[in-house]
Amino acid sequence: MKRKILSVIIIILIAIIFMLEIPDLLVNKEQKQFKNRLIASHIYDSINTNISKSLVVSESIACDTLIKQTLIEESHSTTHVTEQKLKEYLTSIKENFGYTVAFVISEKTHCYYTPYGIGKIVNPQEEPYDIWYKIFVDSDKRVDLDTDRDQLNDFRWTIFINIKICDADGKLLGVAGVGLFMDDLQNIMLKAENDYDVKVNLIDNDGLVQVDTDPSNIENAYISDAIADNADANDFTYTGRRIGGFRMTRYLPTLDWYLVVQSFNIDSSQISIKFSIATTFALLFLLLVIIVTIKPDKILSSHKDFINLSVPEDPLTGLPNRNYLKDAYGEDGVFNTVRYKSLAMFDIDRFKSISETRDGNMLLKEIVKLSKKIIGEQEIMFRWSGDEFVFFLEIDIQAAEEKFKTLCESVKESLSVTLSVGIVEVDLAASIKTNYHRAVQQCYIVKESGGNGVKVKA
Repeated sequence: MKRKILSVIIIILIAIIFMLEIPDLLVNKEQKQFKNRLIASHIYDSINTNISKSLVVSESIACDTLIKQTLIEESHSTTHVTEQKLKEYLTSIKENFGYTVAFVISEKTHCYYTPYGIGKIVNPQEEPYDIWYKIFVDSDKRVDLDTDRDQLNDFRWTIFINIKICDADGKLLGVAGVGLFMDDLQNIMLKAENDYDVKVNLIDNDGLVQVDTDPSNIENAYISDAIADNADANDFTYTGRRIGGFRMTRYLPTLDWYLVVQSFNIDSSQISIKFSIATTFALLFLLLVIIVTIKPDKILSSHKDFINLSVPEDPLTGLPNRNYLKDAYGEDGVFNTVRYKSLAMFDIDRFKSISETRDGNMLLKEIVKLSKKIIGEQEIMFRWSGDEFVFFLEIDIQAAEEKFKTLCESVKESLSVTLSVGIVEVDLAASIKTNYHRAVQQCYIVKESGGNGVKVKA
């Protein structure tokens, strides 16, 4: 009886302590969240201002009557005359707005005009870096952003604002835009990270990092959890993490990306000394009561498995992602083994529209299961991004072609969707990225033919 009375008294005292301390803790938490939202809003405004300016300048180029007329008259003028007109125009953009990267691409000739003249001829069929142009002009988008290294500016990381140029009848004349060097956004983000002790990222709709102060994370790392926050353009979502840690996410409509601001630190200011001492003593007393009043055989032990996070993987499918390549093949991304003879990639035809009526995540999981069953567990399968998957295969391209044809038939029959597959023979003298882009080119040849097929190239 005495033990029961002691237990009741201690529990009552603990309840009183919590009732006195919790209101102060909640007020402190609300104040901290308000401060964090102000910090995140400041970062958002700084980044959005830079991007909005770039978008306005790109729009002005694409809508300029001189640009449209020059491209319409391109076939009736000499290359020198067209080049001189566009060179002068783009030079004025460079001098007036400070954009080193300003460009116009002709759909008719595929000439890439810059403030310095014709920089190159865009050729998606032969040059892996130019595949973006084919993807963009074939899409229904009028504006698109592409993060890539600029060939004409020492391969610096650049965010390209691409806008289609069309005549009065809507016919495509070309693509225009400006490029924002990654350094500019990285400097804004780095200052915020240093000033406020946070981590800042821009990610796309798949959670793939597009801008990071650490270049090795760009188009390699994923922050998939942030996509699940379902953030919109009106305000930041707020997700608490540990004591004082947080993640805030907000959609940037000008980019069609998400801004993610995170803190991984424990904020001791949230917990007052008084509260810490009181709760510590309370827990000790409660533990003493449990030991005295509860029999040993009723005390249950607990065990929590630890998840190994050392190998980067896609949280949805469990497949390795692009970070795996960095760990396994180094920063240069070159095959360091003769083990793999072919590289394949596929994506799901019309996946975006299919996902509007079906569970896209469940569909991806089922396709991964079929792929492992048909292609084989010994081959390495990556989730590259979205509905796109890449394979490193130990078999030659002829054997790979037969397996992927079987996979296409099985996916169509069991899941009522189709795949476009590109397969190439591995070129050990080229980077993994170059081999990948060769496979992408074969995949898009299939797509141009209506999808649901396999295309190989030695």
